[in-house]
Amino acid sequence: MIKKMIIILINLFLFACIDIITEEEFYESIHLEKSGWVEFYENNVGENIELNQNFTIQVWFSSQELLDLEAPCIANINNELWDLAVFRNPNVNNLLMIYLNQELASEIEITEVDFDNKNNFYLLSIVVENTSISIYLNEALIFQESVESNQNQKLIVGANKYENSISNLWYGYVDEIRIWNEALHDSVITFHNQYKYKISSSYDDNYLESLIGLWDFRLNTEGESPTNIFQDINEYNTYSIIYTFGNTTNEFSTNGR
Repeated sequence: MIKKMIIILINLFLFACIDIITEEEFYESIHLEKSGWVEFYENNVGENIELNQNFTIQVWFSSQELLDLEAPCIANINNELWDLAVFRNPNVNNLLMIYLNQELASEIEITEVDFDNKNNFYLLSIVVENTSISIYLNEALIFQESVESNQNQKLIVGANKYENSISNLWYGYVDEIRIWNEALHDSVITFHNQYKYKISSSYDDNYLESLIGLWDFRLNTEGESPTNIFQDINEYNTYSIIYTFGNTTNEFSTNGR
């Protein structure tokens, strides 16, 4: 059985409650223990997001010690022409694996990274520009490859989805998710990594107009309902659903970047 929580990013409303909310004063992230994943839609009937040929998805995330040898997937993008997935290697605590079209495209061992430490948060940025995919971890470009152009995207955070089958659920925390209808420049990604709570240096930055979704999971438990933790972004109608797998639960957490 799959349960779901729907988040609508337009005058944002929360249609269903997340399964369990721990009794803390402030929450910063959502904790996924192979328990759920997030998908994004153009509307409330489940159509894939229509993005520009140039777009960016960013995820602030952490992981933790794994309980088995299945490689958790932090992000997956797929469409009619190609499929991209970013996995954590279950045997090496600083190794990411990039799969393109269900085949291993690259393994990247990253110094000064410890995915076993749940308190270490990292910024993953996947930038699609015309026929090129670039992946950054924090400020470092770790992967680049050419693909065919396609605008109808299925975006998933916290799992791998192939032919409607969910696998490799994430084990860790998701602090913030951003979707941009623009290929962000590497200087912007550097700024985002260095200033972890800012999305721009100025209100006049042109790229702000391309932000079509932002989920920060920040919730004050004293009287603030989940319907108030998001803001309308540039009048875009962006829907997201947090799915819960089987009899597991997803929790808000005070752990954050």
